[in-house]
Amino acid sequence: MRVKGIFFDLYGTLMVYGNMKQAWSDWLSTFYDLLTAQGLKISKAAFSHECDGFFSAAEPSGDGHNFTMLERRIHSLARRLNLELDKEGLRQIADTIAQAWQTHITLDPQAITVLTALKQSKRIGLVSNFDHPPHVRRILSENGLQKFFEVIAISSEVGVKKPDPAIFAFALEQTGLSPAEVVYVGDTDDDVAGAVAAGIHPVFIERPVNRTAGDALDFQTAYPAEAFSENRPSKHEVTVIKNLTEILNIT
Repeated sequence: MRVKGIFFDLYGTLMVYGNMKQAWSDWLSTFYDLLTAQGLKISKAAFSHECDGFFSAAEPSGDGHNFTMLERRIHSLARRLNLELDKEGLRQIADTIAQAWQTHITLDPQAITVLTALKQSKRIGLVSNFDHPPHVRRILSENGLQKFFEVIAISSEVGVKKPDPAIFAFALEQTGLSPAEVVYVGDTDDDVAGAVAAGIHPVFIERPVNRTAGDALDFQTAYPAEAFSENRPSKHEVTVIKNLTEILNIT
């Protein structure tokens, strides 16, 4: 069946990671300063320990509040540290620490050209794991990306995250496309596994410079190099590209 839709991951795919060691350092410093202003009394080193695996920890419950998952995580940590933050304070902290991290991440210079070309004949969607949707939507707007996407599926809004195929099912439902009509472009094992589970052909972007342990996607949590892992489907089930323009040759 002819490919009618292209779904993209955001971070590591349309947006390129820079110095993530510095990104997490800035994230921690900003987070610490904001909570110190709210009465935090522990040292920065102790706070760093409290933040270890901040995003990989179990997701806190909503407690009836309309918080993003990042705001829930901040709220849970603050309570553990004997701090009480109101909704406005939580949103400000979430926005600010997300932006501190974002400073070291840039839009792939090929992204606009590729999306513009694809938009002529394909339906385009975004499927992204992210705990603070307002930040994603702001970044999309600031980079002129929002206009390209027929559907924007962000895990913290949809309620499931990759590799759960349900997040892809949501995007498919919104576009009216079948799994066989779509390919998904991503940069992690979860991207590939989630697409396969949803019946979507995965396109894995493997940029020439692999990440190192210092390029973590969670505070103080090592990120594996971008290479086919033992658990990833065999290469004949995955299309591998080295840069975004190559997607134009396979659709």
